[in-house]
Amino acid sequence: MQPDATGREFSFNILGPLEFTSAGEEIPISGARQQTLLTLLLLDVGRTLTGARLIDGIWGGRAPQTADAQLRICVSRLRRRLADGGLPDVISTEAHGYRLNVPEDRVDVHRFRDLLERAGRAEADGDAAHAVRLLRTALSLWRGRAAEGLSSPLVRAVAARLDEERAGALERCFALELQLGRHHRIIPELVASTAEHPFREGLHCQLMTALYHAGRQVDALNVYQEVKRRFSEELGIDPSQRLRALEMKILAQQPELHDGGSVLPHEARTRLAALERENASLRAERQYIGRLMVRLMAHHDARVPSEAL
Repeated sequence: MQPDATGREFSFNILGPLEFTSAGEEIPISGARQQTLLTLLLLDVGRTLTGARLIDGIWGGRAPQTADAQLRICVSRLRRRLADGGLPDVISTEAHGYRLNVPEDRVDVHRFRDLLERAGRAEADGDAAHAVRLLRTALSLWRGRAAEGLSSPLVRAVAARLDEERAGALERCFALELQLGRHHRIIPELVASTAEHPFREGLHCQLMTALYHAGRQVDALNVYQEVKRRFSEELGIDPSQRLRALEMKILAQQPELHDGGSVLPHEARTRLAALERENASLRAERQYIGRLMVRLMAHHDARVPSEAL
């Protein structure tokens, strides 16, 4: 929450139940119609929404004949409520509708999307750690499902897209954490996320990968079996080829799983490769010495007279 030009702090939040806070206090917005109206204006803050769209959003195709008049009353009441919170005259009446005039960064959904864009730029620049920090800041804005508690079909359609954006951000964050080698750290979060999104195969793949890298191969395979059972019983389908292929790789302990896409500096990768070559050379030398010792012992036993035994 940031101060405006007059020094007042305020914030609008819809990544969860609708919330309006001003000067550190929550200002309740009563009534489903006013809440829906404010939510629609917040989603398109700074842009004019036509009366027809607002009426459709509030009444969902079942608008009464007096909808225009009732919309004007609803806008008037919302204006008074925002004025009570120190924000007078932020809803302007335009030629064909209404516009909410507050900065986008006072609305959590717009801060969330801005952070996702910044995380994408950091990832493109190769700074995975910074991208993770930005994604986690974005995800921390969520307090529940988007626009929770509102039943307007228009609001629910937009909220579903926002919930999908959140799930996608989770997968992006976990993918980068896996690249950074933070397998142990994210397992509890992945367990909770797969429980919240039981049919998102990407999250299940990430949980299996994290468990495998944490030395819990059996647990990783059990995740696959549970997903397979749930998909069969509840959807009547099998998991995707992606998930099945990961199970086979874990069973075979294929080498590419051990890489994990870790983000290491070039010098570290070079040194690691050199150490692996040294280890391979030492193993070959030990095997050669072992075979040589076997031959020497066999030759010695053949030369010892039987009476000496």
